Amino acid sequence: MDLGLEGRRIMVGGASRGLGAAIAEAAAEEGARTALVARQSEALRAVASRLGGVTIAADLTTADGPADATRRAIDALGGLDGLVVNSGGPPPGSFAALDETAWERAITGTLQAALRVIRTALPALDDGCDPAILLVLSSSVREPVANLVTSNVLRPGLNGLIKSLVGEIAPIRINGIAPGRIDTDRVRSLDRTRSEESGQPIEEVKAQNVARIPLGRYGEPAELGRVGAFLLSRAASYVNGVVVAVDGGMIRSLP
Repeated sequence: MDLGLEGRRIMVGGASRGLGAAIAEAAAEEGARTALVARQSEALRAVASRLGGVTIAADLTTADGPADATRRAIDALGGLDGLVVNSGGPPPGSFAALDETAWERAITGTLQAALRVIRTALPALDDGCDPAILLVLSSSVREPVANLVTSNVLRPGLNGLIKSLVGEIAPIRINGIAPGRIDTDRVRSLDRTRSEESGQPIEEVKAQNVARIPLGRYGEPAELGRVGAFLLSRAASYVNGVVVAVDGGMIRSLP
């Protein structure tokens, strides 16, 4: 299937590794032009070089970072047809363990950064071709994740943003993607933390997580990347206001 992404101009947040890089790669393979946003690093430069994308070094957790990065991406691409709203996961921990600073960091990096990026991008997207926004969320939009109370609070809020904007910004489409246990640095770090806190070997921690997944394994970033590219594409032209789970069947709740 031709997704219809040839020549489309897409900005991807958190693109130096993990899920952001996977979505950018899948879109680039379909012919999209990409602006890759993340903090300055060799990893970001390597991804941009591999994909032929534009590097936008920025810190999206600062007050001005999201808007500045978005404007630079629009200038570099000559406009915008797609936006991937993605950032590093908020700080892990229980409610009792997280102080005011941790919550401020979580709210700024996960919620406010998303609001700022979308607000700045909307005028360019409104002039784009089959424009679409994709928010990278988490399985926490369907079911709370143990020891991730920040995600459990903020990711459902972004789901609410999707539902709120779907009628306000049309014909710009807006959807979300909800990864489960995808084999990224973030998930491996969470597994290590749980291993250290519980005293269980990390292999046992991973086995317990895999036991919840009907497909019997963690997902690969590319498996999520392909779904993300589809949701941004013309092939998904009538998919709007939904959150698509990419979790191997882990979450059993009804929508």
